[in-house]
Order: sequence, then structure tokens, then C-alpha cells
Amino acid sequence: MSRRLLSRRRHSGEDGAGWIYADLFLALTLVGLGSAIVTSSSPSPAAQAATSTTVASTKTFQLSCTEFVIRPESNLSPEVGGKQIEAAVGEEITRRGWAPDTAKPGFVIVMGGFSGNEGPGDGSNRAKNLQPALRKSTPMLRAVEMRAIGSKAAAVNGEQQAIGGAGSYLLVVYLLYSGPQLEEDCTK
Repeated sequence: MSRRLLSRRRHSGEDGAGWIYADLFLALTLVGLGSAIVTSSSPSPAAQAATSTTVASTKTFQLSCTEFVIRPESNLSPEVGGKQIEAAVGEEITRRGWAPDTAKPGFVIVMGGFSGNEGPGDGSNRAKNLQPALRKSTPMLRAVEMRAIGSKAAAVNGEQQAIGGAGSYLLVVYLLYSGPQLEEDCTK
């Protein structure tokens, strides 16, 4: 019995390793606290001037939750489909009473229709495959966030919109607006 107790009392190298890590952690904590010394200085006049001009020329945009629909042409070339998309966005901006330089598309849901023997996944895949052509059709959509979905119909601003069968598309567009705070009912 006494042999068993003696064998348990022997120390392994693991005991020392734990203390080494504790000491290392303590040392690193002290180094971290020492490096957190805050110094203050005034920026140079050139840096202040660069900052103030950058802030003055940067616009802040807010996402309008009022969506609108565009039914793109099957031909999405810049001459046909791109012009149609640009005209629809321009008309919507004008309808809202905004200046053209204060609004732009910010988010687009690309909805793809599907036939009776298909499912929503087929429409979603077609909508996803359409996105590169949409981006190429107009510079207005090159840097816009897009999502794809397959559906036969969708509610847009409280109104039901039919999408159609395979090869039919519907764009639900949300605009970014730079101006006074919008007061829209986003619960629709």
C-alpha cells in the first residue's frame, strides 16, 4: 500500500509545464498593459485638410425599403436590356422626386420563373445565371448586391406580381438614397 502512495507522489514534467505557461501568461499580460500607453498629438495641418475634403466629398446613402419592379428583356445587351433597366430606374427616381445624382440601385432580387414540371430551384438557378448578364448590361448594376430566387409570383409593395414560366424574370429593385432621412413604412 505504501508503494502505491509513493508512486502517486512522484511529479511528472506536466506539473512544471503548467506553471511555465502561467508565468508566460503573466509576463505577456504585463507587456500588453505596458504597450497600451496612450499618447496624443495634433495632426499636421496637411492631414487635417485632407481629412476635411474627404469627409466633404463622401456621400452617405440609406436604403429605401420602397421596392419597384423591372421586367428585363430577354436580350440583356447594353443596347437593349441595359437601356431598358436604366430608363426604369431613372423613371422611378423621378417619380419619387429625387435628383438623379442622389439615388442609385443598391439591392436587386432577381426572380426566375419556372414551368409546371420544374421546381423553384430551377427558377433560382436561372436567375443566378442571369446575374452576370445583368451586371454587363449597364454600369448601374455592376457593383450592386444581388440575390436570386425562383418563384411563380411575388408580393412587391403589397401588390401581387406574376413572374411567369421558365425564362421569365422579375427584378425587385431597392434604391440607395443620399438626402434627408427617409420616412417609409417598411412593414409591407
